[in-house]
Amino acid sequence: AEQRFSRFLVGSSLSLLNRDRVRRDSALAEIVRYALAMHEVTDGAFDARVGAAMNAAGYDRTFERLPSDGVVQTLAFAPPIAALHIDVNDDEVRLDSVGTIDLGGIAKGWTVDRVSDALERAGCRNYLVDGGGDIRAAGCDERGEPWVVGIGEGLAVRLQDAAVCTSSTRRRRWSTRRVANATDTAGMDAHHIIDPATGAPSRSAIVEAVVIADRATLADVLATTVIAAPDRGLRAVDARGASALVLQAGRWEMTPGMERWLT
Repeated sequence: AEQRFSRFLVGSSLSLLNRDRVRRDSALAEIVRYALAMHEVTDGAFDARVGAAMNAAGYDRTFERLPSDGVVQTLAFAPPIAALHIDVNDDEVRLDSVGTIDLGGIAKGWTVDRVSDALERAGCRNYLVDGGGDIRAAGCDERGEPWVVGIGEGLAVRLQDAAVCTSSTRRRRWSTRRVANATDTAGMDAHHIIDPATGAPSRSAIVEAVVIADRATLADVLATTVIAAPDRGLRAVDARGASALVLQAGRWEMTPGMERWLT
C-alpha cells in the first residue's frame, strides 16, 4: 500500500499522480473515488485535496525525518484546497488546476479492508487484521470470545465484525518557522490533521479520536474528520451508525453506543 499511496515516496502511484496530474491505476482510482464519496458524507470535513496544505504546514517529509529540534521551515503559501478538481474515470485519476492530494486519512483503513475482504472470500470467518493501529476483526479469538483490542491509556474494546481506528494530534507535532520574501517569520505549533475550511492544522479541542464502524476505511476517515472538524465529523459518525470516543481537555467522552464496545 505504501508503494502506491505514500506522498513521500517519489515513485509511488500517488506521487506520480501529483507530479504528472494523471495516473492510470485501478487501486488508486478506487481509493480516490471513495475519498470523494467521503467528502460528501462528511459535508466537506474530509478532503483528500489537503496535500499542498500539509506541505505548507511543514509535513513535507515522513515524521521520522523531521529536524531533531522539531522546528520546520515552511513556505508562506499553499493554493486554496477548493481550487483542485479531481476526476476519476474508470481506472484513471486526473487532477486539474493546482494542488496535490494526500491519502493519509484513508489509506491504512482501505488496506485493512482489502486484506479482510480477501480473507472472507477465502472462507476465513475468524480473523483480526492490524494495519498499524487500524484494525478490523471478525468472528472470535482462539477462546471463542470477541477480540480484545487495546486503544491506549488502559482502554480496550471488544471487537467483533467491526473495525476500530484512532487518529491523534498528540504525537505528530512540530513547530514551524515561516519563510516569506526570504525573511524568517514567527510560525506556530503544527500537526498533520488539516481543517479543510482553513487549510491549516486543525485548532479543534479534540486531540484524539477513536472510531468504531463496520469497515476500517470508514472508521479511518471518521477518526480523522472528528479532529479536523468536530461538528461535521461527529454528525457523520452518527449518520453512518458508527461510534466515537474522543479526548478533549484531558477527559474522554463518548457518543451514544460506544459504551457497548468498551471492556
